[in-house]
Amino acid sequence: MPAFAGFGTDKEDQRSMSDRLTTLTRKIPQACGHGNAGLASCFLDLAHIKVKPGGTIAFVLPFTVTIGTSWAKARELLISNYKNITIVAIAESGSTDRAFSSDTGMAEVLVVATRHQADDNCDSNDVLFVNLYERPSDPIKAVEQARRITVTASKTSDSKGSGSIDMGETQIGNFIWADIQDVGCAGITQIDLAACVRSLVDGKLSLPRLKDIDIALVKLGELGDRGPYHMDINGWQPDKETPRGPFDLEKLTTGKSIAYPILWKHTARNETNIVVAPDHEGVIRPGLKDKALKIWDSASRLHLNRDFQLNSQPLAACFTDTPCIGGRAWPTFKLHNVNWDRLVALWLNTTLGLISFWWAGSLQQQGRAMVAISRLSELMTLDPRALTDSQLTVADEIFDQFRSTEFLPANEAWSDDNRRKLDEAVFVDLLGFDRDQIMPSLAILRDQWCREPSVHGGKPTRPQN
Repeated sequence: MPAFAGFGTDKEDQRSMSDRLTTLTRKIPQACGHGNAGLASCFLDLAHIKVKPGGTIAFVLPFTVTIGTSWAKARELLISNYKNITIVAIAESGSTDRAFSSDTGMAEVLVVATRHQADDNCDSNDVLFVNLYERPSDPIKAVEQARRITVTASKTSDSKGSGSIDMGETQIGNFIWADIQDVGCAGITQIDLAACVRSLVDGKLSLPRLKDIDIALVKLGELGDRGPYHMDINGWQPDKETPRGPFDLEKLTTGKSIAYPILWKHTARNETNIVVAPDHEGVIRPGLKDKALKIWDSASRLHLNRDFQLNSQPLAACFTDTPCIGGRAWPTFKLHNVNWDRLVALWLNTTLGLISFWWAGSLQQQGRAMVAISRLSELMTLDPRALTDSQLTVADEIFDQFRSTEFLPANEAWSDDNRRKLDEAVFVDLLGFDRDQIMPSLAILRDQWCREPSVHGGKPTRPQN
């Protein structure tokens, strides 16, 4: 038990401390401590108990506090009990460069908030996201940057919006007022990019150099259901006779008829185009056929990249020619209408699809967007219900055109001619936008996104100045 394993404590002491913590946590109203979040979340509980109304809490916390499911109660605690919430991140490449602690190599944020008083208005979910372009190099710079942030917050709290944070003539970062759920605002360098993604939720396409355009987008959860968690497919339950999952996995062999095909893991050489083949078959464990059939009911041709390595993998979603079960790397998403599968697979691999996936993901690790399986339903996609039959036919034709097209890793979208052609096919041929207007604006957006440190992760394949 890593949280209690320091100073040579034995397993019995670790268990005793863990049990004691559980007992204490149960006594706390609105407790946010969570084992998967680590002891840091328990210190937030401790601070909340001790701070008076009008008092301030301040923490260095893992970057995952902005989006991790195990930190959800912590975010709820902040919104329901605190005001003047500020989340400061460092928009740099390299985990150490994104840390505020001197002895850690993982990305972190500063969280500062003031506890509500009895007469405070508690209706707002607004948070001030501050993104520094580099970690302060010494305490004097840190103090002055903190002052600049405080001045910025006081001047903009009524007007909201976004803008730059300057020290003299040097821009040291940016600020964005947003809902605490707009987690993509943390650690971003370009506020225009943030405005574009946030507008998609309202059905608006906000691109550089263009007026806002209405576009029919919807959350995936309105179109279908996510597949099972991978442990429910082949997992085991310690100290229990019945396995958690009904399947054993076997690698596919040629010339064999497969009853339960499974797309389980990433294989780079096989994932450069949208159509991907299953790599395993499921063998039903003894006595678990009914459970296996229930899992098979979730089989789909549409699969989402749950751990999207943006700087080495090209696909946010893939398509299998026949329905199969999705595993750890590629969980399935079963749409209510199978005729929508191709359209959604296309959209999620356009520039806006890649950006939406990145926005919804945890960016704890550079160059990677990790989306919890519970959040897959929140991904935005083109709404097939708003398209005509002829447009859906065009979507199928575009899919056939691009099914064997090879794409570069997502962070190289700025230089990927095939990604540009896919954007053109979807936005011009399918949706009917003016080519001369939409394509230059999309090119700017691709370039902006590929310059984000959380996208390229420091790789030299990023756009160069």
